Amino acid sequence: MRDTRRVFLSHTSELRRYPDGRSFVDAAEAAVLRAEHVPVDMRYFTARDGKPADYCRARVRDSDVYVGIIGFRYGSPVRDLPDLSYTELEFEEATEAGLERLVFLLAEDEDVGLPPREILDVHADRQEAFRRRLRESGITVHKVRDPQQLEVGLLQALLGHRNSPVAPARGPSAVPAPPPLTLDPPAWERLGELLRGVRPALWCEDAYRSSFGVAEGRAAAPFVTPAGDLYDWALDLDAREHSGPPKVLAFAHALATGFSTGAGPDGRRRAFALSTWVREVRERLGLPEPPPVREINTHQVTMLVRLDQDPQEPGQVFAEVWLRPSLDPSDWKRVQPPETATERIRVSLEGARRLVERCVRSFRDEARGFRGQGADGGPPSELRRIEFAVTDTLLETEFDQWLCDVSVYKAWRLGQRYEVVVRCPHARDLADFAHLWTLRWGWLGRNDGTDDKATVWVGNEDLDRLDDHVTDWEESEHPVCVAVAADDAEPVWRAALHVGMPVVVWQRASSRRDPKLPRLKTLLPVADVAELPREVKRLRRNRNVPASARSSVVLLWDDPDQALETAPLTDAGFFPA
Repeated sequence: MRDTRRVFLSHTSELRRYPDGRSFVDAAEAAVLRAEHVPVDMRYFTARDGKPADYCRARVRDSDVYVGIIGFRYGSPVRDLPDLSYTELEFEEATEAGLERLVFLLAEDEDVGLPPREILDVHADRQEAFRRRLRESGITVHKVRDPQQLEVGLLQALLGHRNSPVAPARGPSAVPAPPPLTLDPPAWERLGELLRGVRPALWCEDAYRSSFGVAEGRAAAPFVTPAGDLYDWALDLDAREHSGPPKVLAFAHALATGFSTGAGPDGRRRAFALSTWVREVRERLGLPEPPPVREINTHQVTMLVRLDQDPQEPGQVFAEVWLRPSLDPSDWKRVQPPETATERIRVSLEGARRLVERCVRSFRDEARGFRGQGADGGPPSELRRIEFAVTDTLLETEFDQWLCDVSVYKAWRLGQRYEVVVRCPHARDLADFAHLWTLRWGWLGRNDGTDDKATVWVGNEDLDRLDDHVTDWEESEHPVCVAVAADDAEPVWRAALHVGMPVVVWQRASSRRDPKLPRLKTLLPVADVAELPREVKRLRRNRNVPASARSSVVLLWDDPDQALETAPLTDAGFFPA
């Protein structure tokens, strides 16, 4: 059984209203409810007789867990204790009562979605002293930048409070206890060691779906895949289930299958560890064997479409289409023009769209030739990402909106079906691109994609000092991503490319001119650099966002594992050496 607790949420009023769309308090309440606990918020209590401070203390003492969501405003002074705010009083009472205390500080070194008027405070000195007191209190303090990060962090903390399963009674007349609905703390601790920090590969979505069982021969999942690492996925999966054996066990079993088939020696070691974990947890908790794993496809392929603008005729491009498998990235295959061709393909952009459409239509046949894929009767290769490697003059082309009419049902847009990103190989010729590019990807690999230094936002106020930013970027391994919030994005993305920035995200110029469209910070929080291709795809499929806004985002993603030949397309490339 789950141990239901009363969780007291302590915060100032602006954190219930902001950021627009989903506030910090909304996220905290969602985490409490997902953990099947009860949120307690002073907003829900009506005014009563007596001293407000005493009533506030009583509400804290009636709770089991204290959660402090601490921003930059000190808050209203207590009517009968004017030297204290209600938030600081609530923390003091939780400390004196011996409650479990979970504290989340809003990051002070980046935009957290609060308007300036909600940050400035006449009691700013008091609030800074309170924040310093919390950091020095000896309890664990988490820094968060957005509601999603708060929800995940609080959910993880609350899930750690679950009781272990109750042991069945002994004796000949004992009735066997039903299987537990969740795992015990030792199981979660070990699973965290195996999955925490492991970023989901594309095939992990199939593992997530398969943990819900099979419907009509296909893996079925009632939810979209969550954000974060694989341990975050496991926590999310556990929080959503309500009956039957823990789905996390089936998820780990499916991950083991995927890692064993397509992730190299490290993947096979992780697969063995996960399989061992599944067996030990089953035996200790008396759980049934996980269902058979289906549709785990690690044979994933990226299509690279290279378009070089003809300098003699801007309306024409030289086009090539390549395929690259995830299992062996060195195993490139050119599909257009064919390997035997002796002439280049020179077409308009509409002709390039039709060329891509034909390549998507023939993808399965072309991908069957890769080593180890399709030859053994295993699952066919799957196209998950299309990269457009183009000249800088084409970077804002709406490739993600290109229609692909290969279905008997109706045409669909590339960005709704695949992860669509752009690359700019010619930018490697600028400055020391390759060296800086390698340093930045290396830094990101050693640090979390959600690290505060991984992403920098550049707004209108930064345009006058863009050269200073370039100097800073040239002298450091980070950031890895530049997110452009300025009205004029082109100078920023050009500067970012100049210093070897692997990831740049911005809104197309045509979209920025429409004042009715949401800005990039609203559409895409950029919480995790490594998740950006997946997050942009989700945005492009989100029907709750206006179509013009969905099509406005450009993601330049220079894949860390895939070097791209920079030599321009020439006739010599089509003749044997």
